[in-house]
Amino acid sequence: MSLGYIAQIRCFAIADSVASIYDQRLTFELSGKYMLRIFFFVLALALGQTSAMASALFSTEVVLDDSDTATEQTAKQKAFVDVLVRMSGQSNVGENPVIQKALPSVNQYITQLGYGESEGLRSLVLAFDDAKIRTLLTQAQVPYWGLPRPEVLFWLVEDSASQRNVVWEQSGSDLITTLKAEGERRGLPVLMPVGDFDDVVAISIPDLWGGFTGPISQASTRYNPTGVAVVKVRNNRLSWQLFPNAANIGGDAPIEGQVSGAPAQAFATMVDDISNYYAERLAINLGVADSNATALTITGLNDAEDFFVVERTLKGLNSVASLRLASIESGTATFRISLLANEEIFHNEMMSDRRLRRVEVLPEPVVETLPTPTPAPTQPVGVNGESQETIDGVIVPVIEEPALIEAPQVTHTDTSTLTYQWVG
Repeated sequence: MSLGYIAQIRCFAIADSVASIYDQRLTFELSGKYMLRIFFFVLALALGQTSAMASALFSTEVVLDDSDTATEQTAKQKAFVDVLVRMSGQSNVGENPVIQKALPSVNQYITQLGYGESEGLRSLVLAFDDAKIRTLLTQAQVPYWGLPRPEVLFWLVEDSASQRNVVWEQSGSDLITTLKAEGERRGLPVLMPVGDFDDVVAISIPDLWGGFTGPISQASTRYNPTGVAVVKVRNNRLSWQLFPNAANIGGDAPIEGQVSGAPAQAFATMVDDISNYYAERLAINLGVADSNATALTITGLNDAEDFFVVERTLKGLNSVASLRLASIESGTATFRISLLANEEIFHNEMMSDRRLRRVEVLPEPVVETLPTPTPAPTQPVGVNGESQETIDGVIVPVIEEPALIEAPQVTHTDTSTLTYQWVG
């Protein structure tokens, strides 16, 4: 065999090897690009779901009884309280005094308003401002329950006179509609088992009715919920068990409850209890309302009676969310107030009381003294009075540029303090 032929064979072998490596590399690159696209797709899907959930938390729809303006304002306030309940995790947040003060000015919290139809009746569709709601809850010293929200899987068993049935997602039962509506009201994501072959094989009605944690845990795993609830409906009585940590069903004692009444009322109470449980553990305190407070100074206080009258007056103003005494000295009290409205509205409320008078405080300028510049070394002076310097033994006149005198810097004091005089 000639050397040329052998060299040709080796060339073909090397070429095949290079082609194989190139194909593998190309396949890897395509696979990497494909996996990267899948990653971004899943990420976008997750972010889209989170965005949709966040939007739903601050939106609501309320039925209008008629077209009267007063009725529409009442509907706005009801919708506002519903959103505040959802975002605070507290079903009684509407009773908070600060929230009560904010209700008449509900319009400033609305970002979108439209009209729709719900069950054949005209409805009002509203969206509210996230940032303003956060501020209001901070002023009311109420926690904020944000995202993500726990997803709860509900195994619902209905006990009729003749038999017991699991209510599946695909059954179209009114119970599911009612349960999901209550979950939406409180911002609690509700999951329902679909009822396919895997569900039917994984669990039985006796397992659910008896509360056997093994089969319940195994059948719930595919839905990856945060918590699992087993609900038993019999006539007008509802009993439920919540396993708040789906990953440890059987390890922790379940939370139980019983409710009597029609399904709409019973489901509302159950969802309230479950939502309150999670909110107590997941809602956060946004901070102290005093962090964005305004300083308010009241002068002219002659005695303790004047101080207490002023304090009661300030607390009664609709524009004041919270009030804290910072100092009191020589008939002057300084407060830290958190306002629900702008300073103009606050001033108008203050001026409605003839015992108070606005004091305009002019800022006092503060002059910053600049350091005295160090004088330059004295240069030799020539015959005509000009400065001179010597370079290589030769006297050269120095042309001096006129010195620039920098003006002193002036600053002003803070004008954010509101000052009033008590003349009562």
